[in-house]
Amino acid sequence: MERVEIYSSKKKSLLLLIGSIAFVALGFWLILEADNLTGWRARNPIFTRGIGIASILFFGLGIFVGIKRLIKSEIALIIDSNGLNVNPKKSLTEYIKWRDINGFEEIKIQSTRIVIIGVKNPEYWLDKETSGFRRKLMQFNISNYNSPFNIAASGLDISSDKLIETLNNYYDRHKNEA
Repeated sequence: MERVEIYSSKKKSLLLLIGSIAFVALGFWLILEADNLTGWRARNPIFTRGIGIASILFFGLGIFVGIKRLIKSEIALIIDSNGLNVNPKKSLTEYIKWRDINGFEEIKIQSTRIVIIGVKNPEYWLDKETSGFRRKLMQFNISNYNSPFNIAASGLDISSDKLIETLNNYYDRHKNEA
């Protein structure tokens, strides 16, 4: 089997960009019209301007990320005979070997389908992580799902069904290799 590279979805990046632009425009409108918007819950124009500024800052970051992803798709997952690379941005050579994987489980949180990658020694991957934020996320995943790794296909250019099928095909073929 050949190497499969899965990238972030350009369609979903475009939706992120459009939504972010709308909320930044709404933020500017709230700042400019704060004095005229005293009929709603927030009668204080300073509070309304604060909401506008927060909207501009947060969704301005969304515009930046959306444009960046539209210009250059980011590789999100690599699947090949060596194993599974769930963080190719960090290292293109760091794989979860097939022999270290127990299998895949799919869960659904609201309407988002998430694939849990069951690994044999979750603490090994936790100890290996250098980023404090990612380490906390991995601890949360281990305590809730018994695995430090999960993949949501919602941001990828592959459907959840196709992702789980591809993972299982590679796993079945390579799980017993040394």
